[in-house]
Amino acid sequence: MPWLINEDRAVKAKLQGLTVTDANAPDGRPVPVRYRLPEVELAQQTFPLIVIEHAGIEKADEREHRGQIWLPYAPEGTSGWWEDGATTYDVTASPYLMEFPIPFDLRYRISVFTRLAEHDTALASRMMQRDLLPARFGFLEIPEDGTVRRLDILGGPELADTRDENGKRLFRREYLISVSSEMLPSTADAYVKASSVALDLEYFSDHVTSP
Repeated sequence: MPWLINEDRAVKAKLQGLTVTDANAPDGRPVPVRYRLPEVELAQQTFPLIVIEHAGIEKADEREHRGQIWLPYAPEGTSGWWEDGATTYDVTASPYLMEFPIPFDLRYRISVFTRLAEHDTALASRMMQRDLLPARFGFLEIPEDGTVRRLDILGGPELADTRDENGKRLFRREYLISVSSEMLPSTADAYVKASSVALDLEYFSDHVTSP
């Protein structure tokens, strides 16, 4: 998949598979995950629910380098230089020499909606575990290129006691996260520059003011 889409898929996959329990669902109630496109009408949803939104893309100047590098991973769609089944490999043996990738920080806003306070507390506790959204040492696995990205909590978990469109009580716990990413030179070069500009000019006499 293209750059950015891989990260989007990985963020969603990381949050999937959660469940909560209550008196009506002692065996567990699944917590669906979705992106907020199209706009989520909360009154029409079932809860609990996790909603992901894009919150910006920023170039990470502090991580930028110039020159060439033997890329320490195999870009998506290429072959690795390690044996099948290997759990470790020598990054210095990379066959992929290229310009340093352009570093970016991808921001995501994650909102956890619940109807019950017990669900809110249970999910807040679970989300703070090391494999999800911990206060430090967060990570995001990208299976398409085999990399593990840094994941930082920039804000949250902030709790708001709100109401939906029908006036029903709704707890919302919000997180702001940043995921490290980088654009390969091949991705930047894949966009073809415009070779010409076509203009269609029309003359309207009734729009001309006489001197």
